[in-house]
Amino acid sequence: MAYTGALLGRVEVRAAHDGIAIYYSPNDWLGKPVVTGQRIMTLADPANAGVRIDLPVSDAIALEPGARVRLFLDTDPLRPLEARLVRTSYEARLTPQGHLAFELDARLPDATPPPRIGLKGTAKLYGEPVPLYYYLLRRPLARLRQWLGI
Repeated sequence: MAYTGALLGRVEVRAAHDGIAIYYSPNDWLGKPVVTGQRIMTLADPANAGVRIDLPVSDAIALEPGARVRLFLDTDPLRPLEARLVRTSYEARLTPQGHLAFELDARLPDATPPPRIGLKGTAKLYGEPVPLYYYLLRRPLARLRQWLGI
C-alpha cells in the first residue's frame, strides 16, 4: 500500500506558479504513453500575454528585435494592437497546418490590456525600408532562384 501511495504521489504534477494550462486537444493524448521530458502542455500567465507569429518562409524578411508589429485579431479586426518584436527563430519549422515557417515572439506594451489567450489573427511586420523594385520583384526572383537551383 505504501508503494502504491508513492506511485500515486509521482502522478500528480504541480506548477511553479499560477496560470492557464494550454494544450491542443485532450483526445490527442488518449491511449498514448508519455516520455520523460515530453511537453504535454504550456502554462500561460494571462496577465503576461504575448504574440506568437508564424512567418512563412516565402515571406521571410530581415527583422531585428524591437521591430514594430501590428496585430489584427479576428475577433476585432478594426482595432489593431501594437506590439514589439522580442525574438525570432533562426530555423524554420513545420506549423500544425504543415507549412514551413519561422516562429516570432512579440510583446504588447504594459499599458495595453492583454487579449484573451488563444485568439488568432493577422500580424503586420515592419522591417527596414527597401526600394520599390525589390518589393515588387522579391517573390518572382525567389521563384526563379528556386527553379534554377541557385
